[in-house]
Amino acid sequence: GEVGAQNDVRKPDDRLKPRASARSIDLDGASKASPLEAVRRIRVVNDALGAKPLLVVHQPASDTTTAFVARVDGKTLTFGAANAAASALVDRETGSQWDAYGACVSGRLKGSVLEAIVLEPEYWFAWSEFHRETGIYAPPRP
Repeated sequence: GEVGAQNDVRKPDDRLKPRASARSIDLDGASKASPLEAVRRIRVVNDALGAKPLLVVHQPASDTTTAFVARVDGKTLTFGAANAAASALVDRETGSQWDAYGACVSGRLKGSVLEAIVLEPEYWFAWSEFHRETGIYAPPRP
């Protein structure tokens, strides 16, 4: 009857604007949306999803965003941009140099490769509809 039909209409998740573009991850049953506006500004995002440390890298020149599990041999790494283009990265723990595709090119961890994670480009209204419990990346306050 009437009541059942109303239950099908879910309240939209208004934590972000409906048409906000996000780069979203679904991993081991947990999900997180990173607003593209924040990722474009921060460029190198150190985050976490469940028990996994995340690295999200945005390269402004090509407007591409990539994501990785920020861990090598069980050790969590924290990354920073080594240049303004975010095409080179450095990890705080060993000072090793990395490219934006998760490969260590020099330093103590040379030869290591981070596990890549699929990023889904989605509008917030679409992602939040199917990922009701999703987290949202919030950039640190300046």
